Amino acid sequence: CVGGGSNAMGMFYNFVGDKDVRLIGCEAAGRGVHTGETAATIATGSLGVFHGMKSLFCQNEYGQIAPVYSISAGLDYPGIGPEHAYLHSIGRAEYVPVTDDEAVAAFEYIARTEGIICAIESAHAVAHMMKIAPEMKKDDIIICCLSGRGDKDVAAIARYRGIDLHE
Repeated sequence: CVGGGSNAMGMFYNFVGDKDVRLIGCEAAGRGVHTGETAATIATGSLGVFHGMKSLFCQNEYGQIAPVYSISAGLDYPGIGPEHAYLHSIGRAEYVPVTDDEAVAAFEYIARTEGIICAIESAHAVAHMMKIAPEMKKDDIIICCLSGRGDKDVAAIARYRGIDLHE
């Protein structure tokens, strides 16, 4: 998963020079990249400067940082690290938007089938992994970073599903 991108960059680092390794970052598309309620910076952002770095950012027409949205607080960031912007610009890494609906479905699936309650941030990557796995060869390997635990996200998932947990 890629918000600002530190976890993903840590995963990518040792593989950047290995062209046999496909690098895929999953951005938080929120309610969809064309809804205005998204945090998918590579899909919707433009070049700018924020927090002292030149990179891609979700901005308005005046270059001011635009509001972003994701079910995941950890991916709710209006920019992406400059390393990711560079890897994208040279075609070395792919970045795909993953919606809240897709992430929540993946969160529930991995909890139900594997007993893993991953962070909703990581569920974005799990969602895309589930999408591409059927297209891969049997002996191909997928590595997915589960960067946090999801017990803190259970209430958010319940609210998303309209379930009252009596918190």
